[in-house]
Amino acid sequence: MQDHDFHMLAKKELHARTRVRLLGMAHLQDGWDYQKIATALRVHEATVHGWMQRFKTSGLDGLIESPRSGAKRKLDASQKPRFKQAVINLQEQRSGSRTTGHDVQAMLGQQFEVSCCLNSVYNLLARLDLVWITARSKHAKRNQASQDAFKKTSVKW
Repeated sequence: MQDHDFHMLAKKELHARTRVRLLGMAHLQDGWDYQKIATALRVHEATVHGWMQRFKTSGLDGLIESPRSGAKRKLDASQKPRFKQAVINLQEQRSGSRTTGHDVQAMLGQQFEVSCCLNSVYNLLARLDLVWITARSKHAKRNQASQDAFKKTSVKW
C-alpha cells in the first residue's frame, strides 16, 4: 500500500467513484481509521472496508470503476449503419423542412420495429454523430421573388 501515491492518483482520476475510492485509500495511508474515512467521504464504514479488501486482492485495478450493465441498446451494432443511412435519406427526402426527432422516432418504429421515447432517439442520434445545427428551414412553397420584393419595400428601422 505504501508503494502508491493515492493523493496524486486521486487528483488525476477523471471518474468520480474511482476518485473517492483513491481518496479513501490515501486517508488509510495517512493513518485514518475506517469510521473517520467513512464520515469524511459520506459512505458507510463497510464500504471503506470493502475498498481495502478489493485493493488487497486486485491492487489498483480493484479500485477502478467497472463498467455497469445498464439498459440494452435499442439497436445492435449491425443495425447502426443502416439506421444512420436511413436518417440521412429521410433528411434528403425533405424539401425545405428539417427532420425532427418525431420523424426519426416514427421511422425507427416502422423500419426497425423499435419503440422508444424521444429522449432515446436524440441520444441514439448523438451516439451516431447525427446531431447538427441547421439554419432556419425554408418552406417548400416559398416564393423567393416575392420575399425579395417585400424586403425592398419594407420600412427599415
